[in-house]
Amino acid sequence: MKTDNPLSGTTRRLVVQHLTPIRISILALIVLVIGACTPTGYTPPVGVPTRAVAERVSGEPAISIAPTSGSAGVYVQVTGENWPEGSLVLIALRDERGRSGILAASTADTAGTISTGFLYPISPRWLAAGTHTVLAYTSDGRHEATAQFQTGEDVEVTATVATDTTAAQQADTATSTPTGTPTGTPTPAPSATPTFTPVPTQTPLIITDWRGDYWNNLNQSGPPLLTRNDLVIFFNWEEGTAASGLGVDHFSARWTRTLNFDAGIYRFNIEVDDGFRLYIDNALVLDEWEDGAARTFTVDVPLSTGFHTIQVDYYERTGVALMRFWWERNDSFSGWKGEYFGNRDLQGNPVLIRDEPQIDFNWGEGRPANNLPSDHFSARWQRRVSFEPGTYRFFLRMDDGARVYLDSQLILDEWRDGADRTVNVDVTLPAGERALQVEFFESSGVARVGFWWQLAPTPTATPTPTLELAPTATETPVPTNTPETAPAETPTPTETPVPVPTATPTETPPTPATPDQDQSETPTPTETPEPTPTATPTETPDPNNPPPPDN
Repeated sequence: MKTDNPLSGTTRRLVVQHLTPIRISILALIVLVIGACTPTGYTPPVGVPTRAVAERVSGEPAISIAPTSGSAGVYVQVTGENWPEGSLVLIALRDERGRSGILAASTADTAGTISTGFLYPISPRWLAAGTHTVLAYTSDGRHEATAQFQTGEDVEVTATVATDTTAAQQADTATSTPTGTPTGTPTPAPSATPTFTPVPTQTPLIITDWRGDYWNNLNQSGPPLLTRNDLVIFFNWEEGTAASGLGVDHFSARWTRTLNFDAGIYRFNIEVDDGFRLYIDNALVLDEWEDGAARTFTVDVPLSTGFHTIQVDYYERTGVALMRFWWERNDSFSGWKGEYFGNRDLQGNPVLIRDEPQIDFNWGEGRPANNLPSDHFSARWQRRVSFEPGTYRFFLRMDDGARVYLDSQLILDEWRDGADRTVNVDVTLPAGERALQVEFFESSGVARVGFWWQLAPTPTATPTPTLELAPTATETPVPTNTPETAPAETPTPTETPVPVPTATPTETPPTPATPDQDQSETPTPTETPEPTPTATPTETPDPNNPPPPDN
């Protein structure tokens, strides 16, 4: 049954028009009430990203490494967060002696994250069993973070962790790209050569790590066949190939990199088979560009604070291919600290510093190193040595000039031009440690220098010379001369006639010079023979002429 609405159409329209503002007012009131009941600390989900960004900005830089234990040659991957955007983050090892050389680097992206890695060095300093600190720091020194890496004989090498992670990441990206470019993969393969051309334009990657250029010849001639970003120069290809497209023999490579160093002396190490050359700031530091089996070279180079460019050249002829390069700061020397200067006056900063076991060099008409001239150069060697008490003879051989300081005192000075010569000096030392310093300069022609010492043989005799003993020896014959003068008086008694035997009593004057035991009268005949053997055994037959007649 239909029920009529008591309100007419016009009436309904009027009600609706008046209710609409009322409805809106009620809804607004409800919103205010709900807002008053909401907690003041509540932040809607829209604010979460803002809070996350604030945490990233205010958080401290941090790094993590994988793996966290291993030994020489293991690849350590380093990731980090909260680093200033665009900052260059350097990776090194640190212990109580200081930092190692820079092992890797990465530039922080817009999110403040970094990602890089390095091969753990083979230096005994970092292979000692225990915990070592992996240090990440910005090039301006304002930020740093650390992680711990464990080494030791009982530590398992877990290098595959980083490798597997990288492989998994590559697999993830590979699964997404095949759908878009399954046929695109074969297209770049035949055009591999053009892809090498844009690589040199990736200078940011080269600055971050090492730029590696590879040639299919021994002399690095022509454009490189391959250019890539190498994290470290730590390769042992054995009898294999360095990269696809390169032969297993008769290839060469060059690595370049610019890094920020603190001021100090750095020891650069190279293990190689066959040849290599090392340049620092375009100066040739080591030159072993020749065939040879696996061998290791080291050189100490002083570097000032700031950026320095390192270049390593390498070639492989046949057989095993090996190239490893690393460095660390060197604050101690096992032998002589040798500093070499490109002038003859030891002026300025040394261009080369070496740890040398002894000072014994004969360069002939050559030069000590490739970055030094063959003439008009100088050198200084310093060392502390413990001596036992004694007198030492110090020797110095040179061509041209040299001098020696002992505890800052000049003991040998031949600072002048001159041909090959040797000088020495004796010095008596008490027990203790002494500072030795040898300086040398080469003018022209042959260059050689040698320095050594030994216990002095003659000074030990000089303090107790025989000259002091000689006076006492000459004094002992003097008393024997006095009795000889007494027999000279015996001729006076012989002036008496020979038949007078009683003249022997007159010999009593000499007898007082002899012991009193001769005073026994009956043995007077025997008394005469007793003094005669001691005083003048030959003089008694002279006054006794009767014996000759008896003969």
